[in-house]
Amino acid sequence: MTSFHQRTFTLAVAVFLGALIAPLGGEEDEVATLKKGDSYCATEYFHEVPADWERAFRRVIGNVTGLLGFYDIDIVAWPSSDEPPVVHGKRLQGGQYVSGGKDADGRERVLMVLEIPETERKDKHPHMLSVIAHEYFHVYQRHVNPSLHPDFTIKWVIEGSAAVFESMYLKDFEENPNYATSAQLRHALPAVFGATMEKYENPEINYGTSTAMVMFACRKTGFQGMVDFWKRQPTDENWKALFEEVFEISVEQFYAEGKRASLNDLSLDDMGDLRRVRF
Repeated sequence: MTSFHQRTFTLAVAVFLGALIAPLGGEEDEVATLKKGDSYCATEYFHEVPADWERAFRRVIGNVTGLLGFYDIDIVAWPSSDEPPVVHGKRLQGGQYVSGGKDADGRERVLMVLEIPETERKDKHPHMLSVIAHEYFHVYQRHVNPSLHPDFTIKWVIEGSAAVFESMYLKDFEENPNYATSAQLRHALPAVFGATMEKYENPEINYGTSTAMVMFACRKTGFQGMVDFWKRQPTDENWKALFEEVFEISVEQFYAEGKRASLNDLSLDDMGDLRRVRF
């Protein structure tokens, strides 16, 4: 029988693709405000992860923590050839996501879950790297906006922000500027650009439409605009007013203009450089 290796590392900071925020189970997705540390303080539950994946993980997590900060979370990883592990007394769902729950002592915890698809690892698919950035941005979202789940649930904002962040990460740190176009925007559907994408019940491939909506919102402000929006701590009640405050357009007008816009006008370069964003 194999077992987990629970580790807490001190890390020097270096300057189904369905990653998402997902509950561990029902009402347990109520989590306390995330504590921010001065150095890497995540507890890792790594279950026989391949050495090449762990090296890649250390590089990516070093880069994104340098941007977004350090948080007291649990990070779980295992190869897809194994069944999902049991953590804090519960068997996890497979996939890549961030969730909230309680540990064996009843403490509220945030889990960043990273199942490692064998095909992605062998093929050196860029998603193997970008999903780490995507999920860590969800951790940042929980820190900067404690209202996130259950009080803020607008899918295209939540997932589109993380999707744009992951593509920017590949561009700025991994010399891969094409992921947004090749893996995300190619799945965008302008016909559903709008309120349909506010609900998680409406699926999409690799958050293509949500990616397009965030890039369209930030075409003048760069990604800094979306970060500034998150810092205002949106909820389902106030997000439209905050959106108009930051982007100087009503949500309704934004939706109308987005339906008429061309995907060819969206450029990841317009989002700026992650190293210059004020998180």
